[in-house]
Amino acid sequence: MHRPQEIETLDELFARLQACDRPLLLDELYELVRRVVIPPADYRPRLRFSAEQFCFQTLFESPHFEVNLIGWHPGQFSSVHDHRGTACCVLVLDGIFTNRDYLHPPGGSLMEVSSCQLHPGEVLCRGDQQIHCCGNAAESRTDLATLHFYSPPLPPLSERRFD
Repeated sequence: MHRPQEIETLDELFARLQACDRPLLLDELYELVRRVVIPPADYRPRLRFSAEQFCFQTLFESPHFEVNLIGWHPGQFSSVHDHRGTACCVLVLDGIFTNRDYLHPPGGSLMEVSSCQLHPGEVLCRGDQQIHCCGNAAESRTDLATLHFYSPPLPPLSERRFD
Protein backbone atom coordinates (compact mmCIF):
# COMPACT_ATOMS: atom_id res chain seq x y z
CA MET A 1 0.00 0.00 0.00
CA HIS A 2 1.32 3.42 -0.94
CA ARG A 3 1.88 5.81 1.98
CA PRO A 4 1.44 9.52 1.18
CA GLN A 5 4.65 11.53 1.32
CA GLU A 6 5.37 13.27 4.62
CA ILE A 7 5.56 17.06 4.76
CA GLU A 8 8.83 17.75 6.55
CA THR A 9 9.30 21.55 6.62
CA LEU A 10 7.12 24.59 7.15
CA ASP A 11 8.17 25.90 3.73
CA GLU A 12 7.01 22.67 2.07
CA LEU A 13 3.73 22.85 3.99
CA PHE A 14 3.10 26.46 2.99
CA ALA A 15 3.87 25.71 -0.68
CA ARG A 16 1.30 22.89 -0.66
CA LEU A 17 -1.33 25.11 0.97
CA GLN A 18 -0.62 27.95 -1.45
CA ALA A 19 -1.23 25.57 -4.37
CA CYS A 20 -4.75 24.68 -3.12
CA ASP A 21 -7.48 26.53 -5.00
CA ARG A 22 -10.30 25.91 -2.50
CA PRO A 23 -10.92 25.27 1.20
CA LEU A 24 -10.59 21.64 2.24
CA LEU A 25 -13.32 19.57 3.83
CA LEU A 26 -12.58 18.27 7.33
CA ASP A 27 -11.52 14.79 6.16
CA GLU A 28 -9.30 16.30 3.46
CA LEU A 29 -7.68 18.65 5.97
CA TYR A 30 -7.04 15.72 8.31
CA GLU A 31 -5.38 13.74 5.50
CA LEU A 32 -3.03 16.69 4.91
CA VAL A 33 -2.27 17.40 8.59
CA ARG A 34 -1.55 13.77 9.52
CA ARG A 35 1.36 13.86 7.04
CA VAL A 36 3.01 16.89 8.70
CA VAL A 37 6.19 15.97 10.63
CA ILE A 38 7.93 19.30 11.17
CA PRO A 39 11.19 19.01 13.16
CA PRO A 40 11.53 21.18 16.28
CA ALA A 41 14.36 23.21 14.70
CA ASP A 42 11.86 24.43 12.09
CA TYR A 43 9.11 25.65 14.46
CA ARG A 44 10.74 26.36 17.85
CA PRO A 45 12.43 29.62 16.74
CA ARG A 46 8.92 30.95 15.90
CA LEU A 47 7.27 29.67 19.09
CA ARG A 48 6.24 32.31 21.67
CA PHE A 49 4.86 32.13 25.21
CA SER A 50 3.15 34.65 27.46
CA ALA A 51 2.56 34.48 31.21
CA GLU A 52 -0.95 35.95 30.75
CA GLN A 53 -2.46 33.70 28.07
CA PHE A 54 -1.64 31.30 25.27
CA CYS A 55 0.40 32.97 22.54
CA PHE A 56 -0.24 32.38 18.86
CA GLN A 57 1.70 33.28 15.75
CA THR A 58 -0.03 33.18 12.38
CA LEU A 59 2.47 31.41 10.15
CA PHE A 60 0.41 31.22 6.96
CA GLU A 61 -2.70 32.91 5.57
CA SER A 62 -4.48 32.62 2.26
CA PRO A 63 -8.11 32.88 1.15
CA HIS A 64 -8.48 29.14 1.90
CA PHE A 65 -6.22 28.51 4.92
CA GLU A 66 -4.81 29.83 8.14
CA VAL A 67 -2.04 28.10 10.12
CA ASN A 68 -1.24 29.22 13.67
CA LEU A 69 1.57 28.08 15.95
CA ILE A 70 0.43 28.31 19.58
CA GLY A 71 2.52 28.19 22.76
CA TRP A 72 0.71 27.30 26.00
CA HIS A 73 2.05 27.37 29.55
CA PRO A 74 0.44 24.94 32.04
CA GLY A 75 -3.09 26.08 32.92
CA GLN A 76 -3.68 28.09 29.74
CA PHE A 77 -6.83 27.31 27.72
CA SER A 78 -8.83 28.81 24.89
CA SER A 79 -12.33 30.11 25.49
CA VAL A 80 -15.21 27.70 24.84
CA HIS A 81 -15.94 28.14 21.14
CA ASP A 82 -17.03 26.55 17.88
CA HIS A 83 -15.54 26.92 14.40
CA ARG A 84 -18.56 28.24 12.54
CA GLY A 85 -17.93 27.69 8.83
CA THR A 86 -14.39 26.39 9.34
CA ALA A 87 -12.74 22.97 9.44
CA CYS A 88 -10.04 22.77 12.12
CA CYS A 89 -7.24 20.29 12.80
CA VAL A 90 -4.67 20.60 15.59
CA LEU A 91 -1.29 18.87 15.42
CA VAL A 92 0.45 18.42 18.79
CA LEU A 93 4.14 19.30 18.49
CA ASP A 94 5.37 19.25 22.12
CA GLY A 95 3.65 18.53 25.44
CA ILE A 96 0.19 17.14 26.20
CA PHE A 97 -2.85 18.80 24.61
CA THR A 98 -6.20 18.67 26.43
CA ASN A 99 -9.49 19.07 24.57
CA ARG A 100 -12.92 19.39 26.21
CA ASP A 101 -16.10 18.98 24.15
CA TYR A 102 -19.41 20.62 25.09
CA LEU A 103 -23.09 20.55 24.16
CA HIS A 104 -25.30 23.63 24.28
CA PRO A 105 -28.89 22.39 24.02
CA PRO A 106 -31.50 24.97 22.94
CA GLY A 107 -32.69 26.75 26.07
CA GLY A 108 -30.23 24.78 28.21
CA SER A 109 -26.89 25.38 29.85
CA LEU A 110 -23.53 24.57 28.34
CA MET A 111 -22.32 21.17 29.57
CA GLU A 112 -19.04 19.31 29.16
CA VAL A 113 -19.63 15.93 27.54
CA SER A 114 -16.12 14.55 26.96
CA SER A 115 -12.43 15.28 27.17
CA CYS A 116 -9.26 13.77 25.77
CA GLN A 117 -5.52 14.24 25.82
CA LEU A 118 -3.24 14.07 22.81
CA HIS A 119 0.52 13.64 22.60
CA PRO A 120 3.16 14.81 20.09
CA GLY A 121 2.34 13.71 16.56
CA GLU A 122 -1.37 13.20 17.27
CA VAL A 123 -4.09 15.18 15.49
CA LEU A 124 -7.47 16.43 16.72
CA CYS A 125 -10.08 17.64 14.21
CA ARG A 126 -13.23 19.63 14.87
CA GLY A 127 -16.04 20.56 12.50
CA ASP A 128 -17.62 23.94 12.27
CA GLN A 129 -20.43 23.45 14.81
CA GLN A 130 -18.61 21.35 17.41
CA ILE A 131 -18.18 23.32 20.66
CA HIS A 132 -14.94 22.86 22.60
CA CYS A 133 -12.07 24.44 24.47
CA CYS A 134 -8.48 23.31 24.40
CA GLY A 135 -5.13 23.95 26.01
CA ASN A 136 -2.53 22.82 28.50
CA ALA A 137 -3.90 21.33 31.74
CA ALA A 138 -2.84 23.07 34.97
CA GLU A 139 -1.27 19.87 36.31
CA SER A 140 1.09 19.72 33.34
CA ARG A 141 4.69 20.43 34.19
CA THR A 142 5.73 21.28 30.64
CA ASP A 143 4.85 23.83 28.02
CA LEU A 144 2.68 22.82 25.07
CA ALA A 145 3.21 23.65 21.39
CA THR A 146 0.48 23.06 18.80
CA LEU A 147 -0.02 23.81 15.12
CA HIS A 148 -3.62 24.77 14.22
CA PHE A 149 -4.96 24.45 10.68
CA TYR A 150 -8.17 26.21 9.61
CA SER A 151 -9.87 25.93 6.23
CA PRO A 152 -11.15 28.49 5.40
CA PRO A 153 -9.50 30.94 7.88
CA LEU A 154 -11.05 31.13 11.33
CA PRO A 155 -13.21 34.17 12.17
CA PRO A 156 -12.20 35.86 15.47
CA LEU A 157 -13.18 33.73 18.48
CA SER A 158 -14.44 36.78 20.38
CA GLU A 159 -17.55 36.79 18.12
CA ARG A 160 -18.64 33.27 19.18
CA ARG A 161 -17.91 32.86 22.88
CA PHE A 162 -19.98 30.43 24.93
CA ASP A 163 -18.50 31.10 28.38
